Amino acid sequence: MALILQNNLQDATLRMEGTFLYEGRSDFKAATEELLSRTTTPGITLDLSAVSYMDSASLGMLLILRERTLATGRKVVLRNPSPPVRSILSIVQFDQLFDIREDP
Repeated sequence: MALILQNNLQDATLRMEGTFLYEGRSDFKAATEELLSRTTTPGITLDLSAVSYMDSASLGMLLILRERTLATGRKVVLRNPSPPVRSILSIVQFDQLFDIREDP
């Protein structure tokens, strides 16, 4: 999985590409910790448009990120999940836990 950090005054975004699997947990944790520590934006945006698949461990990583982000008074936005990822998020009802946004 490729991770690309994008940070400015209004937005802190982690663009993810490829498959989001357990094996990428260390890189994901390091990238999200960096965004949380160096930004004061109201939230963290994960751009999931180029993620082709997520396993159950990656869902757990999202939940942990949500807890860490909420503890700092911020939120996680899942942006533009690809169709297979959107289906997974819907099945596990993450739309009730996360702000999932689709760009027009």
